[in-house]
Amino acid sequence: MGDAVPPLRPPYTKPPKGASPVHAPVLVAAVIDLTEVSRQGSYVDATAGAGGHTQALLDAGAARVLALDADPDAVARLRDRFNDDPRVSPVQANFRDLARVAPAHGFDRADGVIFDLGLSSDQLDDPSRGFSFQHDGPLDMRFDPNCGRPALDLVNHLPEPELAELLRRYGDERRAGRIARRIVQRRPMTSTAVLAATVKRAIPGRQRIHPATRTFQALRMAVNDELGALTAGLQAAHDLAAPDGRVAVIAFHSHEDRIVKHRFRAWAAAGTAEILTRSPLRADAAEVTANRRARSAKLRAARLTLTH
Repeated sequence: MGDAVPPLRPPYTKPPKGASPVHAPVLVAAVIDLTEVSRQGSYVDATAGAGGHTQALLDAGAARVLALDADPDAVARLRDRFNDDPRVSPVQANFRDLARVAPAHGFDRADGVIFDLGLSSDQLDDPSRGFSFQHDGPLDMRFDPNCGRPALDLVNHLPEPELAELLRRYGDERRAGRIARRIVQRRPMTSTAVLAATVKRAIPGRQRIHPATRTFQALRMAVNDELGALTAGLQAAHDLAAPDGRVAVIAFHSHEDRIVKHRFRAWAAAGTAEILTRSPLRADAAEVTANRRARSAKLRAARLTLTH
């Protein structure tokens, strides 16, 4: 996303250091079941976040877990949570760099790779990160706030047609043109509250979801090149997986799920994988009630064969 820039540091209050993680991973039992964790196995939690799936892998008997996250705050929490547990290697890295990062930390092969895509509750609830339209914060939205270009660069500098196309592509926003026009008219803007209010004014009347939901999603996905990262990460996971190794992916966005589905089908057609989930697995009613994030989750898994 361009040259590195300093992190945005406005006077917003972050959660107190040491606060308990609030992010609850979804479909944990199904992920562990599909991964078939072995007691001598090595695994990669490619989106470790607060460590929920990492902990589940350890509880199932994993010998080693490489816990990756692009967010330095998440990695700090992982180190606190696992407290130098020799079985866990917390590393700050985007999973798009898995092919380079895994061997550098002693994971030349993995018996399973897990991806839990999207945004964590910890990131969403921290106003200083700029992910949420429900809190006033800077227009940042970078998973790693120390590199890349923040969302305010896109909001304030993209030409109107390109901004509209971004909203359509990543947010499936039907009123992208109207929203982009209103944003351009309101420029410059630096806060999530102003952006959310601008989008709301572009879409008057009552809506089933907040009018800014898709705009914020689209900007976040573009800022972090999430679809490009997923494509690279899946290929790296395929190449890293040992014979009979598993790749499991939880997606929350239709474009992400489509990439996973098509990539698994390509592997199967090439004879390098067996698809374990012909249709994506979904959370049951009890889990959705306990964790609203689970309502849009789709889990797909594949087993790598001996021929890859």
